[in-house]
Amino acid sequence: MLSIISNINRKMAAAAVAGSCIAFQACKKAVEVPPPTNSLVGSTVFANDKTATAVMTGLYNTMHSAANIADGTWSIGKFMATAADELNNHFIGVAATQFYRNDLSSNPGTYFWGHFFKYIYISNSTLEGVEQSTTLKPAVKQQLQGEARFMRAFINFYAVNLYGNIPIVTTTDYKINNRLERSPQAEVYKLIVEDLLEAKKLLREEYMDANNLVTTEKIRPNRAAATAMLARVYLYLQDWRNAELQATELIGNASYELLPLNRVFLKNSAEAIWQLASSNPIYTNTMDGYFYTLRTTPGISFHNSMTNWLFNAFETGDARKTGWVGSYNTGTTIYNFASKYKNSERSSAVTEYFMVLRLAEQYLIRAEARAQQDKATALDDLNEIRDRANLDDYNGPTDKNSVLKAIQHERQVELFTEWGHRWFDLKRTGALDALMSGATGITAQKGGNWNKNDTILPLPLTEIAVNPKLTQNNGYDPQ
Repeated sequence: MLSIISNINRKMAAAAVAGSCIAFQACKKAVEVPPPTNSLVGSTVFANDKTATAVMTGLYNTMHSAANIADGTWSIGKFMATAADELNNHFIGVAATQFYRNDLSSNPGTYFWGHFFKYIYISNSTLEGVEQSTTLKPAVKQQLQGEARFMRAFINFYAVNLYGNIPIVTTTDYKINNRLERSPQAEVYKLIVEDLLEAKKLLREEYMDANNLVTTEKIRPNRAAATAMLARVYLYLQDWRNAELQATELIGNASYELLPLNRVFLKNSAEAIWQLASSNPIYTNTMDGYFYTLRTTPGISFHNSMTNWLFNAFETGDARKTGWVGSYNTGTTIYNFASKYKNSERSSAVTEYFMVLRLAEQYLIRAEARAQQDKATALDDLNEIRDRANLDDYNGPTDKNSVLKAIQHERQVELFTEWGHRWFDLKRTGALDALMSGATGITAQKGGNWNKNDTILPLPLTEIAVNPKLTQNNGYDPQ
Protein backbone atom coordinates (compact mmCIF):
# COMPACT_ATOMS: atom_id res chain seq x y z
CA MET A 1 0.00 0.00 0.00
CA LEU A 2 2.90 2.36 0.70
CA SER A 3 3.93 2.30 -2.95
CA ILE A 4 0.55 3.84 -3.74
CA ILE A 5 1.01 6.51 -1.09
CA SER A 6 4.55 7.08 -2.31
CA ASN A 7 3.19 8.04 -5.71
CA ILE A 8 1.13 10.75 -4.06
CA ASN A 9 4.40 11.08 -2.18
CA ARG A 10 5.05 13.73 0.31
CA LYS A 11 3.19 16.32 -1.71
CA MET A 12 -0.21 17.55 -1.04
CA ALA A 13 -0.88 20.15 -3.59
CA ALA A 14 -2.38 23.40 -2.76
CA ALA A 15 -5.09 23.83 -5.19
CA ALA A 16 -7.56 25.82 -7.14
CA VAL A 17 -5.81 26.24 -10.47
CA ALA A 18 -8.57 26.99 -12.99
CA GLY A 19 -11.32 25.82 -10.69
CA SER A 20 -10.56 22.91 -8.38
CA CYS A 21 -7.36 21.33 -9.50
CA ILE A 22 -5.53 19.28 -6.90
CA ALA A 23 -2.17 17.80 -7.69
CA PHE A 24 -2.24 14.16 -6.77
CA GLN A 25 -0.27 13.65 -9.99
CA ALA A 26 -3.26 15.16 -11.74
CA CYS A 27 -2.00 18.73 -12.17
CA LYS A 28 1.44 19.52 -13.50
CA LYS A 29 1.79 22.72 -11.49
CA ALA A 30 1.38 22.68 -7.74
CA VAL A 31 2.62 24.26 -4.59
CA GLU A 32 4.69 21.76 -2.67
CA VAL A 33 4.10 21.68 1.05
CA PRO A 34 6.75 20.31 3.43
CA PRO A 35 5.39 17.19 5.12
CA PRO A 36 5.10 16.57 8.85
CA THR A 37 7.36 13.91 10.32
CA ASN A 38 5.11 10.90 9.79
CA SER A 39 2.38 12.21 7.51
CA LEU A 40 2.61 12.96 3.82
CA VAL A 41 0.17 15.85 4.15
CA GLY A 42 0.83 19.52 4.66
CA SER A 43 -1.56 21.91 6.35
CA THR A 44 -1.37 24.87 3.95
CA VAL A 45 -3.95 23.38 1.62
CA PHE A 46 -6.49 23.45 4.46
CA ALA A 47 -5.88 27.09 5.31
CA ASN A 48 -8.83 28.41 3.31
CA ASP A 49 -12.20 27.21 2.09
CA LYS A 50 -11.36 27.15 -1.61
CA THR A 51 -8.19 25.08 -1.50
CA ALA A 52 -9.57 22.73 1.15
CA THR A 53 -12.68 22.11 -0.95
CA ALA A 54 -10.51 21.50 -4.00
CA VAL A 55 -9.05 18.41 -2.33
CA MET A 56 -12.39 16.62 -2.50
CA THR A 57 -13.58 18.06 -5.82
CA GLY A 58 -10.20 17.06 -7.24
CA LEU A 59 -10.83 13.52 -6.07
CA TYR A 60 -14.14 13.39 -7.94
CA ASN A 61 -12.50 14.76 -11.08
CA THR A 62 -9.76 12.16 -10.88
CA MET A 63 -12.25 9.31 -10.45
CA HIS A 64 -13.86 10.35 -13.71
CA SER A 65 -10.66 10.96 -15.70
CA ALA A 66 -9.18 8.65 -18.30
CA ALA A 67 -8.07 5.18 -17.18
CA ASN A 68 -9.76 5.44 -13.82
CA ILE A 69 -12.43 3.63 -11.82
CA ALA A 70 -15.63 5.49 -12.70
CA ASP A 71 -16.24 5.08 -16.42
CA GLY A 72 -14.51 4.24 -19.66
CA THR A 73 -12.23 1.43 -20.70
CA TRP A 74 -10.57 0.86 -17.29
CA SER A 75 -13.60 1.28 -15.08
CA ILE A 76 -15.13 -0.97 -12.47
CA GLY A 77 -18.32 -1.01 -14.53
CA LYS A 78 -16.59 -2.12 -17.72
CA PHE A 79 -14.22 -4.72 -16.29
CA MET A 80 -16.76 -6.32 -13.98
CA ALA A 81 -19.37 -6.36 -16.77
CA THR A 82 -16.95 -8.38 -18.89
CA ALA A 83 -16.00 -10.57 -15.93
CA ALA A 84 -19.70 -11.37 -15.48
CA ASP A 85 -22.08 -11.97 -18.38
CA GLU A 86 -22.92 -8.47 -19.63
CA LEU A 87 -20.20 -7.43 -22.08
CA ASN A 88 -18.07 -9.22 -24.66
CA ASN A 89 -14.42 -8.23 -24.91
CA HIS A 90 -12.98 -7.62 -28.38
CA PHE A 91 -9.66 -6.10 -27.31
CA ILE A 92 -6.36 -7.96 -27.23
CA GLY A 93 -5.04 -6.15 -24.13
CA VAL A 94 -3.84 -8.33 -21.29
CA ALA A 95 -6.04 -6.83 -18.58
CA ALA A 96 -9.13 -6.83 -20.77
CA THR A 97 -8.59 -10.45 -21.75
CA GLN A 98 -7.90 -11.62 -18.21
CA PHE A 99 -11.01 -9.99 -16.78
CA TYR A 100 -13.18 -11.35 -19.59
CA ARG A 101 -11.90 -14.91 -19.19
CA ASN A 102 -11.88 -14.76 -15.38
CA ASP A 103 -8.18 -15.56 -15.54
CA LEU A 104 -6.55 -12.76 -13.54
CA SER A 105 -2.90 -12.81 -12.61
CA SER A 106 -1.32 -11.73 -9.33
CA ASN A 107 1.49 -10.13 -11.29
CA PRO A 108 0.96 -7.26 -11.86
CA GLY A 109 -2.45 -7.72 -10.24
CA THR A 110 -5.53 -5.58 -10.72
CA TYR A 111 -5.02 -1.86 -10.78
CA PHE A 112 -8.14 -0.92 -8.79
CA TRP A 113 -6.23 -1.50 -5.56
CA GLY A 114 -3.91 1.40 -6.20
CA HIS A 115 -6.69 3.84 -6.98
CA PHE A 116 -8.72 2.75 -3.98
CA PHE A 117 -6.00 3.42 -1.45
CA LYS A 118 -5.04 6.68 -3.09
CA TYR A 119 -8.64 7.88 -2.65
CA ILE A 120 -8.79 6.60 0.92
CA TYR A 121 -5.57 8.47 1.61
CA ILE A 122 -7.04 11.69 0.20
CA SER A 123 -10.17 11.22 2.30
CA ASN A 124 -8.09 10.65 5.43
CA SER A 125 -5.92 13.67 4.66
CA THR A 126 -9.04 15.77 4.36
CA LEU A 127 -10.38 14.56 7.71
CA GLU A 128 -7.06 15.30 9.40
CA GLY A 129 -6.46 18.62 7.68
CA VAL A 130 -9.96 19.92 8.27
CA GLU A 131 -9.90 18.88 11.92
CA GLN A 132 -6.62 20.72 12.50
CA SER A 133 -7.60 23.84 10.58
CA THR A 134 -8.57 26.92 12.57
CA THR A 135 -9.38 29.07 9.54
CA LEU A 136 -12.10 27.16 7.67
CA LYS A 137 -15.70 28.28 7.96
CA PRO A 138 -17.61 25.88 10.24
CA ALA A 139 -20.12 25.02 7.51
CA VAL A 140 -17.33 24.22 5.04
CA LYS A 141 -15.50 22.16 7.63
CA GLN A 142 -18.63 20.13 8.33
CA GLN A 143 -19.36 19.55 4.64
CA LEU A 144 -15.82 18.41 3.89
CA GLN A 145 -15.79 16.07 6.87
CA GLY A 146 -19.04 14.58 5.60
CA GLU A 147 -17.72 14.16 2.06
CA ALA A 148 -14.47 12.60 3.26
CA ARG A 149 -16.33 10.13 5.47
CA PHE A 150 -18.68 9.32 2.60
CA MET A 151 -15.87 8.77 0.12
CA ARG A 152 -13.87 6.58 2.48
CA ALA A 153 -16.97 4.41 2.94
CA PHE A 154 -17.74 4.41 -0.80
CA ILE A 155 -14.24 3.27 -1.74
CA ASN A 156 -14.01 0.73 1.08
CA PHE A 157 -17.30 -0.76 -0.11
CA TYR A 158 -15.88 -1.48 -3.55
CA ALA A 159 -12.53 -2.59 -2.19
CA VAL A 160 -14.01 -5.13 0.23
CA ASN A 161 -16.39 -6.51 -2.41
CA LEU A 162 -13.65 -6.91 -5.00
CA TYR A 163 -10.75 -8.07 -2.81
CA GLY A 164 -12.31 -9.55 0.33
CA ASN A 165 -10.34 -8.73 3.46
CA ILE A 166 -8.54 -5.41 3.13
CA PRO A 167 -6.46 -3.18 5.42
CA ILE A 168 -8.45 -0.60 7.36
CA VAL A 169 -6.67 2.68 6.70
CA THR A 170 -7.79 5.61 8.84
CA THR A 171 -4.63 7.73 8.95
CA THR A 172 -2.14 9.40 6.64
CA ASP A 173 0.79 8.19 8.75
CA TYR A 174 2.75 6.07 6.31
CA LYS A 175 4.70 4.43 9.14
CA ILE A 176 1.44 2.97 10.37
CA ASN A 177 -0.04 2.27 6.97
CA ASN A 178 3.03 0.37 5.84
CA ARG A 179 2.52 -2.21 8.58
CA LEU A 180 -1.21 -2.80 8.28
CA GLU A 181 -2.57 -6.30 7.88
CA ARG A 182 -5.80 -7.17 6.10
CA SER A 183 -8.85 -6.92 8.36
CA PRO A 184 -11.87 -9.22 8.25
CA GLN A 185 -14.68 -8.02 6.02
CA ALA A 186 -17.01 -7.66 9.01
CA GLU A 187 -14.67 -5.07 10.52
CA VAL A 188 -14.43 -3.19 7.23
CA TYR A 189 -18.20 -3.10 6.94
CA LYS A 190 -18.44 -1.83 10.51
CA LEU A 191 -16.28 1.15 9.55
CA ILE A 192 -18.28 1.67 6.35
CA VAL A 193 -21.54 1.89 8.29
CA GLU A 194 -20.01 4.19 10.91
CA ASP A 195 -18.63 6.49 8.22
CA LEU A 196 -21.92 6.64 6.33
CA LEU A 197 -23.98 7.32 9.45
CA GLU A 198 -21.61 10.13 10.38
CA ALA A 199 -21.60 11.45 6.81
CA LYS A 200 -25.38 11.51 6.84
CA LYS A 201 -25.30 13.71 9.95
CA LEU A 202 -22.67 16.05 8.53
CA LEU A 203 -23.73 16.48 4.90
CA ARG A 204 -26.32 18.99 3.80
CA GLU A 205 -29.53 18.06 2.04
CA GLU A 206 -28.66 20.59 -0.66
CA TYR A 207 -25.94 20.11 -3.24
CA MET A 208 -22.92 22.39 -2.96
CA ASP A 209 -20.66 23.73 -5.71
CA ALA A 210 -16.89 24.23 -5.65
CA ASN A 211 -17.39 27.59 -3.95
CA ASN A 212 -19.59 26.03 -1.26
CA LEU A 213 -22.73 27.67 -2.56
CA VAL A 214 -26.02 25.82 -3.04
CA THR A 215 -26.35 24.56 -6.61
CA THR A 216 -28.48 22.37 -8.84
CA GLU A 217 -25.37 20.47 -9.94
CA LYS A 218 -25.32 17.00 -8.35
CA ILE A 219 -21.59 16.44 -8.57
CA ARG A 220 -20.68 16.63 -4.89
CA PRO A 221 -22.21 14.05 -2.53
CA ASN A 222 -24.99 15.26 -0.25
CA ARG A 223 -27.01 13.66 2.54
CA ALA A 224 -29.07 11.67 0.06
CA ALA A 225 -25.91 10.09 -1.35
CA ALA A 226 -24.96 8.87 2.12
CA THR A 227 -28.50 7.54 2.60
CA ALA A 228 -28.35 5.71 -0.75
CA MET A 229 -25.08 4.02 0.12
CA LEU A 230 -26.38 3.09 3.57
CA ALA A 231 -29.38 1.37 1.98
CA ARG A 232 -27.07 -0.61 -0.31
CA VAL A 233 -24.64 -1.53 2.46
CA TYR A 234 -27.43 -2.70 4.76
CA LEU A 235 -28.76 -4.82 1.88
CA TYR A 236 -25.36 -6.46 1.43
CA LEU A 237 -25.20 -7.04 5.19
CA GLN A 238 -28.66 -8.63 5.05
CA ASP A 239 -29.93 -6.06 7.50
CA TRP A 240 -33.28 -5.99 5.74
CA ARG A 241 -35.05 -3.65 8.13
CA ASN A 242 -32.45 -0.88 7.91
CA ALA A 243 -32.07 -1.33 4.15
CA GLU A 244 -35.81 -0.77 3.82
CA LEU A 245 -35.77 2.25 6.12
CA GLN A 246 -32.95 4.02 4.27
CA ALA A 247 -34.42 3.31 0.84
CA THR A 248 -37.85 4.48 2.01
CA GLU A 249 -36.34 7.77 3.13
CA LEU A 250 -35.05 8.42 -0.38
CA ILE A 251 -38.13 7.16 -2.20
CA GLY A 252 -40.23 9.51 -0.07
CA ASN A 253 -37.97 12.47 -0.80
CA ALA A 254 -39.77 14.78 -3.23
CA SER A 255 -36.44 15.93 -4.70
CA TYR A 256 -36.03 12.60 -6.51
CA GLU A 257 -38.28 10.71 -8.90
CA LEU A 258 -38.23 7.96 -11.50
CA LEU A 259 -38.02 9.48 -14.97
CA PRO A 260 -38.80 8.30 -18.49
CA LEU A 261 -35.92 6.20 -19.79
CA ASN A 262 -34.63 8.86 -22.16
CA ARG A 263 -34.15 11.38 -19.32
CA VAL A 264 -32.56 9.20 -16.64
CA PHE A 265 -28.92 9.84 -17.51
CA LEU A 266 -29.14 13.52 -18.34
CA LYS A 267 -27.06 15.83 -16.19
CA ASN A 268 -28.75 16.71 -12.90
CA SER A 269 -31.75 14.53 -13.70
CA ALA A 270 -34.38 14.13 -11.01
CA GLU A 271 -33.51 10.43 -10.76
CA ALA A 272 -29.85 11.14 -10.08
CA ILE A 273 -28.65 11.12 -6.49
CA TRP A 274 -24.98 11.61 -7.32
CA GLN A 275 -23.26 12.10 -10.67
CA LEU A 276 -19.78 12.95 -11.93
CA ALA A 277 -19.13 15.69 -14.45
CA SER A 278 -16.45 15.05 -17.04
CA SER A 279 -13.03 16.41 -16.16
CA ASN A 280 -11.66 15.75 -19.65
CA PRO A 281 -12.39 18.38 -22.30
CA ILE A 282 -11.92 15.80 -25.06
CA TYR A 283 -14.81 13.68 -23.79
CA THR A 284 -17.23 16.36 -22.72
CA ASN A 285 -19.90 13.98 -21.48
CA THR A 286 -19.15 10.40 -20.39
CA MET A 287 -16.51 7.96 -21.49
CA ASP A 288 -19.07 5.16 -21.22
CA GLY A 289 -21.11 6.99 -23.83
CA TYR A 290 -18.08 7.44 -26.06
CA PHE A 291 -16.55 3.97 -25.78
CA TYR A 292 -19.68 1.81 -25.56
CA THR A 293 -21.38 3.37 -28.59
CA LEU A 294 -20.17 1.29 -31.52
CA ARG A 295 -19.37 3.21 -34.68
CA THR A 296 -17.07 0.58 -36.18
CA THR A 297 -16.62 -3.14 -35.70
CA PRO A 298 -15.50 -3.61 -32.08
CA GLY A 299 -11.79 -4.19 -31.60
CA ILE A 300 -8.97 -1.71 -31.17
CA SER A 301 -11.02 1.48 -30.82
CA PHE A 302 -14.20 0.12 -29.26
CA HIS A 303 -13.59 -2.85 -27.02
CA ASN A 304 -17.01 -4.13 -26.03
CA SER A 305 -20.36 -5.32 -27.27
CA MET A 306 -23.34 -6.60 -25.32
CA THR A 307 -23.49 -10.33 -24.73
CA ASN A 308 -26.41 -12.40 -25.96
CA TRP A 309 -26.92 -13.46 -22.35
CA LEU A 310 -27.82 -9.91 -21.40
CA PHE A 311 -29.59 -9.05 -24.66
CA ASN A 312 -31.84 -12.09 -24.36
CA ALA A 313 -32.60 -11.39 -20.70
CA PHE A 314 -34.97 -8.55 -21.64
CA GLU A 315 -38.63 -9.49 -21.79
CA THR A 316 -40.67 -8.88 -24.91
CA GLY A 317 -41.85 -5.30 -24.85
CA ASP A 318 -39.26 -4.08 -22.36
CA ALA A 319 -38.63 -0.44 -23.31
CA ARG A 320 -35.10 -0.69 -21.94
CA LYS A 321 -34.22 -3.07 -24.78
CA THR A 322 -35.00 -0.39 -27.32
CA GLY A 323 -34.16 2.66 -25.21
CA TRP A 324 -30.92 1.57 -23.56
CA VAL A 325 -29.55 -0.88 -26.15
CA GLY A 326 -28.09 0.14 -29.49
CA SER A 327 -26.91 -1.92 -32.44
CA TYR A 328 -24.20 -1.69 -35.09
CA ASN A 329 -24.59 -3.65 -38.31
CA THR A 330 -21.45 -4.63 -40.22
CA GLY A 331 -23.48 -6.13 -43.04
CA THR A 332 -22.84 -9.65 -41.84
CA THR A 333 -22.96 -9.28 -38.06
CA ILE A 334 -25.10 -7.24 -35.70
CA TYR A 335 -23.35 -6.07 -32.55
CA ASN A 336 -25.55 -4.85 -29.71
CA PHE A 337 -24.15 -2.37 -27.21
CA ALA A 338 -25.05 -0.58 -24.00
CA SER A 339 -26.60 2.78 -24.90
CA LYS A 340 -27.70 4.38 -21.67
CA TYR A 341 -25.65 7.46 -22.55
CA LYS A 342 -26.62 8.99 -25.89
CA ASN A 343 -24.13 11.83 -26.24
CA SER A 344 -21.23 9.86 -27.65
CA GLU A 345 -19.34 12.42 -29.71
CA ARG A 346 -16.21 14.36 -28.84
CA SER A 347 -16.53 18.05 -28.01
CA SER A 348 -20.30 18.04 -28.10
CA ALA A 349 -22.52 20.01 -25.76
CA VAL A 350 -22.62 18.66 -22.24
CA THR A 351 -26.03 17.05 -21.78
CA GLU A 352 -25.13 14.01 -19.67
CA TYR A 353 -23.21 13.36 -16.47
CA PHE A 354 -21.91 9.99 -15.41
CA MET A 355 -24.29 8.29 -12.98
CA VAL A 356 -23.03 6.98 -9.65
CA LEU A 357 -26.20 6.63 -7.56
CA ARG A 358 -29.83 6.80 -8.72
CA LEU A 359 -33.30 6.31 -7.36
CA ALA A 360 -34.22 3.17 -9.33
CA GLU A 361 -31.68 1.19 -7.33
CA GLN A 362 -33.43 2.28 -4.14
CA TYR A 363 -36.75 0.82 -5.32
CA LEU A 364 -34.98 -2.47 -6.04
CA ILE A 365 -33.20 -2.40 -2.69
CA ARG A 366 -36.48 -1.85 -0.89
CA ALA A 367 -38.21 -4.53 -2.95
CA GLU A 368 -35.56 -7.08 -1.97
CA ALA A 369 -35.49 -6.02 1.67
CA ARG A 370 -39.26 -6.24 1.90
CA ALA A 371 -39.35 -9.63 0.17
CA GLN A 372 -36.81 -10.94 2.64
CA GLN A 373 -39.16 -9.81 5.40
CA ASP A 374 -42.13 -11.54 3.69
CA LYS A 375 -43.83 -8.24 2.93
CA ALA A 376 -46.26 -8.23 0.02
CA THR A 377 -45.35 -4.60 -0.67
CA ALA A 378 -42.13 -5.86 -2.27
CA LEU A 379 -44.12 -6.30 -5.47
CA ASP A 380 -45.23 -2.67 -5.38
CA ASP A 381 -41.59 -1.54 -5.64
CA LEU A 382 -40.77 -4.16 -8.27
CA ASN A 383 -43.73 -3.01 -10.35
CA GLU A 384 -42.67 0.65 -10.17
CA ILE A 385 -39.53 -0.30 -12.10
CA ARG A 386 -41.43 -2.58 -14.47
CA ASP A 387 -44.06 0.06 -15.15
CA ARG A 388 -41.37 2.57 -16.07
CA ALA A 389 -40.08 0.03 -18.61
CA ASN A 390 -43.60 -0.36 -20.09
CA LEU A 391 -43.94 -3.89 -18.74
CA ASP A 392 -46.99 -5.41 -17.11
CA ASP A 393 -46.97 -5.88 -13.36
CA TYR A 394 -45.28 -9.04 -12.13
CA ASN A 395 -47.78 -11.92 -12.25
CA GLY A 396 -45.59 -14.89 -11.41
CA PRO A 397 -45.47 -17.04 -8.27
CA THR A 398 -45.54 -15.03 -5.05
CA ASP A 399 -43.50 -17.27 -2.76
CA LYS A 400 -40.38 -15.60 -1.37
CA ASN A 401 -37.86 -17.37 -3.60
CA SER A 402 -39.80 -16.59 -6.77
CA VAL A 403 -40.19 -12.92 -5.88
CA LEU A 404 -36.51 -12.62 -5.00
CA LYS A 405 -35.60 -14.24 -8.32
CA ALA A 406 -37.83 -11.73 -10.12
CA ILE A 407 -36.13 -8.85 -8.31
CA GLN A 408 -32.68 -10.11 -9.27
CA HIS A 409 -33.81 -10.35 -12.88
CA GLU A 410 -35.06 -6.78 -12.71
CA ARG A 411 -31.72 -5.66 -11.31
CA GLN A 412 -29.99 -7.38 -14.24
CA VAL A 413 -31.93 -5.49 -16.92
CA GLU A 414 -32.14 -2.19 -15.03
CA LEU A 415 -28.60 -1.73 -13.68
CA PHE A 416 -26.53 -3.40 -16.41
CA THR A 417 -23.01 -2.05 -16.95
CA GLU A 418 -23.36 0.29 -13.96
CA TRP A 419 -20.59 -0.01 -11.36
CA GLY A 420 -20.37 -3.82 -11.38
CA HIS A 421 -23.87 -4.37 -9.99
CA ARG A 422 -24.37 -7.63 -11.87
CA TRP A 423 -21.11 -9.16 -10.61
CA PHE A 424 -21.77 -8.11 -7.03
CA ASP A 425 -25.39 -9.30 -7.14
CA LEU A 426 -24.38 -12.73 -8.38
CA LYS A 427 -21.67 -12.93 -5.75
CA ARG A 428 -23.69 -11.76 -2.74
CA THR A 429 -26.65 -14.02 -3.58
CA GLY A 430 -24.43 -17.08 -3.98
CA ALA A 431 -25.19 -17.47 -7.68
CA LEU A 432 -21.83 -16.49 -9.17
CA ASP A 433 -19.96 -19.79 -8.87
CA ALA A 434 -22.83 -21.85 -10.26
CA LEU A 435 -23.34 -19.53 -13.24
CA MET A 436 -19.68 -19.30 -14.18
CA SER A 437 -18.42 -22.86 -13.53
CA GLY A 438 -18.53 -26.05 -15.54
CA ALA A 439 -18.08 -26.98 -19.17
CA THR A 440 -21.26 -25.12 -20.12
CA GLY A 441 -20.78 -22.23 -17.68
CA ILE A 442 -20.28 -18.63 -18.70
CA THR A 443 -16.51 -18.66 -18.21
CA ALA A 444 -15.98 -21.71 -20.40
CA GLN A 445 -18.05 -20.08 -23.12
CA LYS A 446 -15.79 -17.04 -22.89
CA GLY A 447 -12.71 -19.22 -23.36
CA GLY A 448 -11.58 -19.31 -19.73
CA ASN A 449 -11.37 -21.75 -16.85
CA TRP A 450 -13.43 -20.85 -13.79
CA ASN A 451 -12.09 -21.43 -10.30
CA LYS A 452 -14.10 -20.69 -7.17
CA ASN A 453 -11.27 -18.37 -6.08
CA ASP A 454 -12.07 -16.13 -9.06
CA THR A 455 -14.89 -14.51 -7.09
CA ILE A 456 -12.30 -12.12 -5.62
CA LEU A 457 -9.42 -10.32 -7.29
CA PRO A 458 -5.68 -10.69 -6.66
CA LEU A 459 -3.66 -8.09 -4.80
CA PRO A 460 -0.81 -6.48 -6.77
CA LEU A 461 2.51 -8.15 -5.98
CA THR A 462 4.11 -4.72 -5.70
CA GLU A 463 2.00 -4.02 -2.62
CA ILE A 464 2.85 -7.34 -1.00
CA ALA A 465 6.54 -6.65 -1.64
CA VAL A 466 6.33 -3.30 0.15
CA ASN A 467 4.25 -4.59 3.06
CA PRO A 468 5.05 -8.24 3.88
CA LYS A 469 2.09 -8.30 6.27
CA LEU A 470 -0.24 -8.28 3.30
CA THR A 471 -1.22 -11.78 2.20
CA GLN A 472 -2.39 -12.79 -1.26
CA ASN A 473 -5.88 -14.10 -1.91
CA ASN A 474 -6.31 -17.84 -2.36
CA GLY A 475 -5.61 -19.10 -5.84
CA TYR A 476 -3.03 -16.44 -6.68
CA ASP A 477 0.70 -16.91 -6.08
CA PRO A 478 2.57 -16.17 -3.96
CA GLN A 479 0.74 -16.99 -0.77
